[in-house]
Amino acid sequence: MINKKLLALSVGVAMFSGMAQAVPWCHKGTIVEIADVNWSQSQILANFTGSVPGGVLDPEVYTTFHATHNYANTFAGGGGGFGGYSVPGSGQVRVIPYAPYSYTNMVGPGHYYTSQGVSFKLDKCYTIPPLTHHHEVKFVEPGGEGGDSGGIVFDPIEGIEVIKKQWSEPREGEQR
Repeated sequence: MINKKLLALSVGVAMFSGMAQAVPWCHKGTIVEIADVNWSQSQILANFTGSVPGGVLDPEVYTTFHATHNYANTFAGGGGGFGGYSVPGSGQVRVIPYAPYSYTNMVGPGHYYTSQGVSFKLDKCYTIPPLTHHHEVKFVEPGGEGGDSGGIVFDPIEGIEVIKKQWSEPREGEQR
């Protein structure tokens, strides 16, 4: 009887955990590419700290992977925050290697060498997007009222009569 209850409980937990999904990195945040980096072998080795542990199948890939991630960690932090709003991975930097082809699409050990260098992009997760101010124009017409004014006339959004007056009337000493 107890075994059936435990079995039913474990099946229920397994089904429930299958429905729960992990939240993706930077969910509801803003991902910004902060760098596009190209390194030679000397730059890879300069950013690698420590030593390659025994048992690593491909020490060249290990070295490059850790060098790029060490570099990315120098940009981590400061992802912002706003009123307790939280984004998973805020302030973290992600490494996206894209060249050489043999590094980014490894099939087995021995296909990549640090002498080939590496190219990678760094993406950073920010909690909120940068604030920008957008200016809008209602419509654009060639020419102007009463003849050609020498270009395009912008009619501002309704309610901004001062700007419309300034755009359509000549300044002192200016002729139309």
